[in-house]
Amino acid sequence: HITNQRTMEVLRDLGWEVEAEAYMHATEQDLMGENVFCTSLAGEEIGRMRSWGKHPLSRAEHLLSSPSHMNDLPQTFMEPLLFKTACSRGTQSRMSTEYLSHVQDADGVTTTCRDRLTGKDITIRSKYLVGADGGNSLVAEHAGLPFEG
Repeated sequence: HITNQRTMEVLRDLGWEVEAEAYMHATEQDLMGENVFCTSLAGEEIGRMRSWGKHPLSRAEHLLSSPSHMNDLPQTFMEPLLFKTACSRGTQSRMSTEYLSHVQDADGVTTTCRDRLTGKDITIRSKYLVGADGGNSLVAEHAGLPFEG
């Protein structure tokens, strides 16, 4: 997945080792950005489009805008990196857990989830609830936060 410069800056803020691990698993910017259109996988080239800062007119802009570099870091590498980093800093994180609902009060959030391995519903008390569940976010829907588009 395309990982922009700002995201890499955030990873750098988490520590040099986090940023270094991300770069280790990523396809660097110089190897991406040549989008080729062909009649088939080995067929005649119809056209080519440079993107992601690969075009000479935008290359300098990318290099001067940040000390971090855009890359292609698949979710299969990014997610474990973020999970490991969060857990190493004291966060209690769960996998195979389905969000069902939440109730917010002045002191935090009570979230009801389902353990997908056991089928049991569990209650989690936390200071915050972050809904990173995409454009059809159930968390956002339950919080009354509409998405447009």
